[in-house]
Amino acid sequence: MNSPPVDWSLVENPCLVLSDAPVGLKSDGLGFQRYVRPLVSIITGETTETPFTIGVFGPWGSGKSSLLRMIDESLAGDYADRTVRVHFNPWVHRKEPTMLLPLLHTLQDTLKEDGKQRFREVVGRLGHVIATLTSDVLLRKASGGNVSIEKIKEVSKQYAEQRGMVESEIRNLRKTLQAQADVVAENGSRLVIFIDDLDRCEPHEIIDLLESVKLFLDLRNVIVVMAIAKNVVDRGVAVKYRDFGFEAAKVVEIGDEYLDKMIQLPLTLMPIDTGAFLGHLTLPQELEAHAHLLEEMVAPNPRRIKRVLNAYSVMRTIAQADPELHRLRPDVVLRLLVLRIQSPELYEAVIVRPELAAALEDAYGGRLSPEAADHRFVERYGTTSATPMKEALKRFHRSQEYLGAVFGGTAFAEEKEQLPRYLTMLGS
Repeated sequence: MNSPPVDWSLVENPCLVLSDAPVGLKSDGLGFQRYVRPLVSIITGETTETPFTIGVFGPWGSGKSSLLRMIDESLAGDYADRTVRVHFNPWVHRKEPTMLLPLLHTLQDTLKEDGKQRFREVVGRLGHVIATLTSDVLLRKASGGNVSIEKIKEVSKQYAEQRGMVESEIRNLRKTLQAQADVVAENGSRLVIFIDDLDRCEPHEIIDLLESVKLFLDLRNVIVVMAIAKNVVDRGVAVKYRDFGFEAAKVVEIGDEYLDKMIQLPLTLMPIDTGAFLGHLTLPQELEAHAHLLEEMVAPNPRRIKRVLNAYSVMRTIAQADPELHRLRPDVVLRLLVLRIQSPELYEAVIVRPELAAALEDAYGGRLSPEAADHRFVERYGTTSATPMKEALKRFHRSQEYLGAVFGGTAFAEEKEQLPRYLTMLGS
C-alpha cells in the first residue's frame, strides 16, 4: 500500500534544533559560573603552589567542555597577560603513536602565537625536542619496512645514533620542559593547559595521555585543567591491567589511585537544575504545557536534554507534513523519545510488544502487579503473550526511577490503537 503524499504546506514552523557545542559565559544556562570564579582565583593566585592539576569530573554530556570554555574566557578577559592558555584535544590526535608529540606541538604552536614574541627561545627549544622525538618514531617505522640489506644497515646505523640522542632527550625532557616553563614565568605568565574530550578516546590513548601529563607536565609554573569522565579512566585502567585479571571493583580502586596521584583538586560537577536549564531553551509551543513532564522524565544532563528536544523537533516536523501523523499527541511522542534515548532496551521491548507500554502504566498505577497470578495475564493478553508480558513487566517495572514519570497516568492506554503508528514514526 502506498503512503499518502506528504503535504509540506501543513508545516507551521521550520525544524529547529539545538547546538551541542560548548557554551560560554554569556550563554550559561547550566549555572556553571558558580565554579568559574573560585577556579580562576586558584589558577591565577600567587599563593597557588605549582605544579597543580584540576580534574573536572562528570559523566558524558554533563557540561565539562562548557566549564573549561568558561574558565578560558574568564582568563582571556581578565588575565590575558598573566596566563598562556594551551588547548589540547587528544581525540583529534587519536591516531598518533604517542600523545606526547601532539601535546608538545600544541604547546609550541600556542607559544609561537604570542603577540609580544616573548617565547621565541622556548619555541626553538621545543622544536628541537619535537624533531628529535619525531625522528625516533620515523626511524622505527623505516627500520621495520621492506628495504634492501644495505638500506637496513644504513637505517640501523642512523637509528643507533639517533637512539642515543633520543634517550638523552627523554632523560632530559622533563628538565628541558621545566626550564622553558620557568622562562614563561619569568616573562610574567603561567602556563595553563586545558585537556578536553578524553571521553572520546580509546582506553589505551587515555592512559597514554595521563601518563605523559604526569611524567612531563607536572612542573613548576604549570597548571593543568582536565575534563574527565571517571568511568572512561576505569576502562583505560582495565585495558592496561587486563592481564592481571582484576575484578571490576579492583579496577575502580586502581582508577581512583591513578587519578589521586595526578590531581590535586578533583571537582565533580553537581547535577544541573533541569527546570532552570529548560527555562533557558526555546521549546516548541505545544511542549510548553508538558515542560514539567519533561523535567520529571529526562536525566539532568544537558546533552541528553538537547538530544530529546532535537529528536522531538524533527518528529514534529515529519508529523505536521503527514495528515495521518498530524494528530499524534506531543506528550506521547515525548515519552517514547525519552525511552528511546534513556532506556533503549525497554524501548525495543515496547516495539516488539506495544501493549507493554499500557501494561507498565497499569503496574505503576497499581492496577496490575507483575506478581499477579498467571491467569490474570492470560485473561488480558492471551495464552501466547501472557508469559512474555509478565516477564517483561517484572524486568522493567521500577527498573529506573524516572520510569514512574513516563508511565504515570493513562497516556499509552488512551493511544493504544495508535501506538504502532507512533513507533513506526520514531523507529528503532
